[in-house]
Amino acid sequence: MVPHFRHGRHLGSTLGAYSIKRFLAEQVPWWFAQKYRLSITDSSGALLHSKSNVEAGEEALSHQIPFDPPGHGLLLVATAYKGETSLMRNILALAIVGMAAAVLASLWAQRRHMLGRLAAEQALRNAHAFRKAMEDSLLTGLRARDLEGRIIYVNPAFCQMTGFPAVELIGRKPPMPYWAPEEYEATLAVHQRIMAGLAPSDGVEVRLQRHNGERFDALIYEAPLIDNQGRHTGWMGSVLDITERKRAEDLARLQQEKLQFTARLVTMGELASTLAHELNQPLSAIAGYTTGCINHLDGGLSPDELRQALGKVAQQAQRAGRIIRRVHDFVRRREPQRAACAINAIIDDAIGLIEANARKRGVKIVPQLADGLPDLSADRVMIEQVRLNLMRNSIDALRGTALAQRQIIVSTACAEDSLLISVADHGSGIPPEIAAHLFEPFFSTKPDGMGMGLNICRSIIEFHKGRMWAEVNPEGGAIFRFTLPVS
Repeated sequence: MVPHFRHGRHLGSTLGAYSIKRFLAEQVPWWFAQKYRLSITDSSGALLHSKSNVEAGEEALSHQIPFDPPGHGLLLVATAYKGETSLMRNILALAIVGMAAAVLASLWAQRRHMLGRLAAEQALRNAHAFRKAMEDSLLTGLRARDLEGRIIYVNPAFCQMTGFPAVELIGRKPPMPYWAPEEYEATLAVHQRIMAGLAPSDGVEVRLQRHNGERFDALIYEAPLIDNQGRHTGWMGSVLDITERKRAEDLARLQQEKLQFTARLVTMGELASTLAHELNQPLSAIAGYTTGCINHLDGGLSPDELRQALGKVAQQAQRAGRIIRRVHDFVRRREPQRAACAINAIIDDAIGLIEANARKRGVKIVPQLADGLPDLSADRVMIEQVRLNLMRNSIDALRGTALAQRQIIVSTACAEDSLLISVADHGSGIPPEIAAHLFEPFFSTKPDGMGMGLNICRSIIEFHKGRMWAEVNPEGGAIFRFTLPVS
């Protein structure tokens, strides 16, 4: 209360009234009341009012400030209390801290995961780029098809081979634009066999066409296309252009045929004198019988005697014809013709051609031919050439052998699914240092030999899917053997 005077006269007083409760409620902040107790007391220590959100407990600290002026004995007291430990609050605080740590750990793990994922993606891109570079640099055409035969992938080599761009091939189903029209049925049959899982492991040859219509030969290897879950999703084909290789093989085959033909001519040239002598015998006999018949016609030759003489003439003519037929068949130039033939009959013809030459040199040919042998699918003249060449070599090897041992044994036998043919002699044999080079081209132990005889023989046997080798004869000399498959 403040008094007011004028000219020494008391006019009145101004009274200011404060609400202690409202004063504390409005002026003390909430956060202060959460930790402390603020109270107002009078001079006698009586509590007028207080503000606090702390439950009363053991007093820790206290401080007071007088209201002076004004106040006239009023005190402002601030008191701090020891708060009780709150388990839930501590657990909550720990939970918050734990969650914060978990968030940090999760962020760290996420960071590591992202770094690992980025590294894996980079490695995948590098691997894809490397595989793509490999596929693009291959000279072998690659073609992938699904289970319905639809093309799902081709590499640049396949596109270059066929002349069709990838956009024209991806998604195409048979018939394919690179199928040759004249080979449609055969190519479709190959396609159906592959789709049925019957692709041959050694590949299949087909004739295809390029975009410009040019034909080419291709060798295709097919393998199942398996995804990362082990499921069969299609077929992957490796396509090789073998046009030049086939041309080279055809040229080599023609050269081999010419070489074989030349060898047969050389053989006939060496046997010409002996064959002429063999042919001269039936011709002389025919001339003798004919002259005898003419001389006896005037003397009254009986019909029986004439018939007997003409029969002998016919026999000698047939003998001469057989000699000429063997020579003609042997030297005739022609393409290889595989047909069913009996191995024993081939050997008989070969012996018939060389037997006279063998007798001239005092060599006896002893055939030991097994009965009931199955027929072969072979070129008769080529096999006869092998037999004739082996027997000629044996005759040459017996040149320094005693006459009593000049013998060649020609034998046939059945060995599983093949026929085994052997030529054995008691000649000079094969030295070990020569055995390794016997079948090499242009290798010969004869001063005037070309060194192609045994090489040609092995080529002929391998052409017939057989095998040829040489052995040492336990009784002295050498044995040449070869097998020919029956089927």
